[in-house]
Amino acid sequence: MKNPKLRSFLISFVTVCAILGVSLLVIAYGRGYRLDFQKTSIKPTGLISATSDPIGAQVVIDGTLKTATNNSFNVDPGWYTITISKEGYISWQKKIRVQGEVVTRADAFLFPSNPSLSPLTNLGVSQPILSPDGSRVAYIIPVNQLDETLTKKAGLWVYELSEGPLGRNRDPVQLIGTDPTFDIINASITWSPDSTEILANKGIIYRLYQINKPQTFTDVSTSYAPLLSDWQDELTTKQHQQLAAFKQPIIDMATTSAIILSLSPDETKILYEATASATIPEVITPPLIGTNSTTETRTIKPGKIYVYDSREDKNYFVLDKNEVKLPKPSPTPTPTGRPSHLYPTPTPAGQSPLGGAPPFSFIHWFPTSKHLILTLDGKIDVMEYDRTNWITIYSGPFVDSFVAPWSNGSRIIILTSLNPNASTLPNLYTVNLR
Repeated sequence: MKNPKLRSFLISFVTVCAILGVSLLVIAYGRGYRLDFQKTSIKPTGLISATSDPIGAQVVIDGTLKTATNNSFNVDPGWYTITISKEGYISWQKKIRVQGEVVTRADAFLFPSNPSLSPLTNLGVSQPILSPDGSRVAYIIPVNQLDETLTKKAGLWVYELSEGPLGRNRDPVQLIGTDPTFDIINASITWSPDSTEILANKGIIYRLYQINKPQTFTDVSTSYAPLLSDWQDELTTKQHQQLAAFKQPIIDMATTSAIILSLSPDETKILYEATASATIPEVITPPLIGTNSTTETRTIKPGKIYVYDSREDKNYFVLDKNEVKLPKPSPTPTPTGRPSHLYPTPTPAGQSPLGGAPPFSFIHWFPTSKHLILTLDGKIDVMEYDRTNWITIYSGPFVDSFVAPWSNGSRIIILTSLNPNASTLPNLYTVNLR
């Protein structure tokens, strides 16, 4: 080319165009666009991000093995059945919708098909009570009439539900032993709302124990009524603060048409029982894309249990109590350990925004905030909050319907006796999930 300036300009222009072209192709590829050689065109695809706990599970789409978790891959827009499975664990399966240029998540928490049992106690216990924050369980070890050397073990104990160094269980702490002036063995015990104190009552005597000061107590026999009133006020205030984080139409629905059973640990979902027919208004418009594909139910009916997810503004039917066999009522205290007046009979719709049902009854949250535990007759089931992946994780004897999840979800605690002929009292065992 005779004109060097024109030549330089053309080279620069072609270079810029090439860079822009490659950049556009990279951006299009990253957004999921792929070449369709049959139609000689570019088409959008969607991205599936598949994760699992534990990792290393197989990801199967409509019967075809795609990859292993944790990984992402492109597929054409449409509906798919995704299965995530790992040897020794119950498979996870869900129907998902993939949209073009949108990331669809498939997060599977896999439960073992044959979980093992491990004892937490071996001397026999009574009144196991989970703390309100789920971090500790209190229980009473009675006096051993057959072995006087174990008498010093009798009393009120607290077990912290977290691993110590190297993953070992922490040692339980004896808050108080036997005392001739106070029958702790037959006393009723109650956790404070902040999980730092335990109130023990025997007759007209009330004693308050702080979990960080073993072997000490405060006699509150003359002031227990104001103390319990303060605890109730503290509990109510906290629940109202949690509910205030939701949109006003949802608060109105909870106030007029539902009894709230509990909030998820991450405080983004509400587990509730409908008390009146209602339609839940949409508070996120337009609806978010790439959300949970499970069909939701925005028209609620009284007597049925639902979960509302505030992050995605979706409502899911969970359970009709008539479809499951519930455990028989137990004469022992509720797993939360709070007396009945701290959980009054549910009030009529409109009188209390939080109802009064205890969060740890036959259905309550698993620490993942994505699962619900169902304590049924002779078995323990787990389901996702949208009613999918309903499975049984334990089938066998357990006492008083006591079921408590470990704080990190690695196991659940039950009260059972594996050899009733060898002991008059059951013990605490863990059903190991990890």
